[in-house]
Amino acid sequence: MSNHFYHLLASWLPLKDEANWVLGAVIHTRGSVYRKTGALMLLSDAGHQLGLLSGGCIESDLLLQARKVVALGKSRRVVYDAADDSNIAWRLGIGCGGAAEILLHPCHTQNDFLQLPAVLSCLQQQQACNYALQVDQARARVTSCPRKFSQRQHGSLQSHSAGLDGIGSDEENSLVTLINPLPHLLILGSGVDVIPLCHLALVMGWRVTLADQRLNSAKRENFPAGITALNVSAAELPNDLLQQIDGVVIAHHNLRLDAAAVVALQTCELINPYIGLLGPAKRKAEVLATAGLSEAQLRYPIAGPMGLALGGDLPESIALSVLAECHAKIFGSNALPLSEMAQGDMQMQAFVTNGADAPIILRA
Repeated sequence: MSNHFYHLLASWLPLKDEANWVLGAVIHTRGSVYRKTGALMLLSDAGHQLGLLSGGCIESDLLLQARKVVALGKSRRVVYDAADDSNIAWRLGIGCGGAAEILLHPCHTQNDFLQLPAVLSCLQQQQACNYALQVDQARARVTSCPRKFSQRQHGSLQSHSAGLDGIGSDEENSLVTLINPLPHLLILGSGVDVIPLCHLALVMGWRVTLADQRLNSAKRENFPAGITALNVSAAELPNDLLQQIDGVVIAHHNLRLDAAAVVALQTCELINPYIGLLGPAKRKAEVLATAGLSEAQLRYPIAGPMGLALGGDLPESIALSVLAECHAKIFGSNALPLSEMAQGDMQMQAFVTNGADAPIILRA
């Protein structure tokens, strides 16, 4: 199961009355930690653990803390500090070296299950929401908002003056977290080479829609059950569906159909999508010429060839390459190696510490 909050809530909802539940939230961090402020998970006195607030280091202790919350009927705040040898985090062997403060709130009928069913309802409708969780009381509020993916889960402690519209003065200290729906990948084309792409996207917890006017029942059987498969062309896709799309892969293996898909997408109202086109740069030029479009006329840029240079030529390798580039675009990452970025951060720190004569590397 994916650790996306949508999947956690979908697993939790049928179980919510079968155990006593606790919502865990990261409210403060310092230094290197696995999850940042705003990360959420669900635990129960029956032993359920839905999601992660670390790399798996503290979850066993969190379960013990959650059972105390249930037994006492009171919220708890727990600090895990790997730099403090007297802290539980030291004994648990946390490897990141940072510190995190976790808020544990009881989650039950009396507090409307902290509005988690309302969060799930938003996500099921492909709608993002701001989730405002009170720190001092086990209460929450949900407000729908535009989706906006970022590199890390983002939450912040906010006062009433800086918080969401409609939050009362009794919510002066709230953890406000943007919760996005599942990323939605649209694949145009139904060749066998996109089957691994469907599987990998589903493993990532994404929604996947496959559309091809040549799709028949025999072809459909080759694809995983978790996708939505449509026997339509790109031009026949409804606008409300297209407005939910975050990434598109055009892979008809047919010049005319690919060109028609490019034209259809360029005339739709999309929300900053990734669009990848099968084939080398020469084929992209041929597709655009067939579509009667130049690169400068494209309303939405097209990656062609699509994917990152990961190596390998099997469909599975290509799927990983394409989905990696799509993921980077959706989440606003530059897709650079983290080791290079860490080196750049260290050199930046040296510049700040030692003065302007220290070496520095700037990257776009």
